[in-house]
Amino acid sequence: MPATGELLGELRETAVVQGLRRLLEIPDWLRAVGDAERVRDALARRIPEFAGGELALAECRVERWRLKRGEDGWIGLYDLTVDGPGDGQRRSVKLRGQLVPPGFAEPAGMSRGAFAAADWRCYIPELRLELQPQPEDAALPALPMLTDPEQSRELLEQSIAANPRYSDLRIRSCRPRVVRYKPGSRCTIVYHLEYAPEFADRRWPDLVVAKTYHGDKGRNAYNAMLVLWGSPLAKSSAVSIAEPLAYLPELRVLIQGPLREERTLEKQIKETFAAMSPEALADLHTMMHKTAAGLVALHNCGVRYGVSLTWADELAELRELIERLAIPVPQIADAAGPLLERLMRIAAETPSDPLLPSHRAFRPAQVLIHQGRISFIDFDGFCLAEPALDLSRFLRKTRALGLGRHGAHLEEEALRERLAQTDALCETFLNSYEALVPISRQRVAVWEALDLLTMVLFCWTKIEPDRVETNLLLLGRHLHGMGL
Repeated sequence: MPATGELLGELRETAVVQGLRRLLEIPDWLRAVGDAERVRDALARRIPEFAGGELALAECRVERWRLKRGEDGWIGLYDLTVDGPGDGQRRSVKLRGQLVPPGFAEPAGMSRGAFAAADWRCYIPELRLELQPQPEDAALPALPMLTDPEQSRELLEQSIAANPRYSDLRIRSCRPRVVRYKPGSRCTIVYHLEYAPEFADRRWPDLVVAKTYHGDKGRNAYNAMLVLWGSPLAKSSAVSIAEPLAYLPELRVLIQGPLREERTLEKQIKETFAAMSPEALADLHTMMHKTAAGLVALHNCGVRYGVSLTWADELAELRELIERLAIPVPQIADAAGPLLERLMRIAAETPSDPLLPSHRAFRPAQVLIHQGRISFIDFDGFCLAEPALDLSRFLRKTRALGLGRHGAHLEEEALRERLAQTDALCETFLNSYEALVPISRQRVAVWEALDLLTMVLFCWTKIEPDRVETNLLLLGRHLHGMGL
């Protein structure tokens, strides 16, 4: 099986193929800031403290890059390991980077201030990269309180005790552990709670989870969890959900009860494809069957909460993403146009399924596994939508996990085996869902086409050039299956 670029070259030269080929061509100025070695070399040359030997740059790690709404260019985060001065003491330095695309005004001057001081700024012209120290996370003001053992103990006790079920709760101590953190966006903290011996007979949780968000997603998650907790889903034999305990609007903090976890379904998929043993694959198919049953239970729990989201809404969001990318990269402005026109015709000819309670961000990472039972987490995007929304997002991520980051460059036999096993997993999931409730496969396919195209574009917004061929391979195979 040829690599993606060769595969596109073998296809009949249509407007769709020409547009997809353009999405392979991430320019070097964009690739450069995501290349840790190139950034490290440039920092060592351009920053006086490194170039003069006062400090030594031991390591440079790229943590993330994003092109977000309202930003003039890409915003990124680097984690540097720095030695010195004098005794060679090692420290970690977080730098915020902003990429200035070609055609945009570059800042004047190379650098000012002492390295990593509050007023330090640096511009590296060969990378078109402006750097400054990463400021405190102003978007998540509750974070210092939530990560302090005593402050968080007081906050949790007061908040949970406001719930009538736990009105007499008294926490002796708690141990916070950050399990997921996206600076400027959200943070998830797990707390191990301890109580005084005289409260040993109380049915109080030994674990709780706090999530703090930028914006109003936490409120939506809490309200969604409240209505779900009052629905048949809370007692479902197919899937578990966490009990909502409190929401603190002034801090944008959601507190919820525990869900036991041995691993996520995402982790199981990765481990299974690393081992490829018959036993591991059989167990994974069992979990896909259970996940489908859990999703049916969610979709049919009967609650009516959240905004209504349609395929046309998703199309509009994708177009907005393309428009945002086209400002710094004009050559891709119409790259997806021919494909989107074809998909619009198919969507218009295929009746939609009824709108049902939907997770909206349903992926294998949102499925927890404990002793063979599954749980669903992360309801901050909860809405009403066609079942195809959740189905397509789960399928597209499963295909990406099965193929791996560099799947398009595997040897032909290995690539064919991974694709076959991934197709079989997705078919198990869809068949298991369909065995319980009917769905339109064509609607799922047209939703998945948008999702796969979005994954390709995310390789640009997140500066992940090593993923673009693999994601285009998945998109191309899917379009071929649709007759496109």
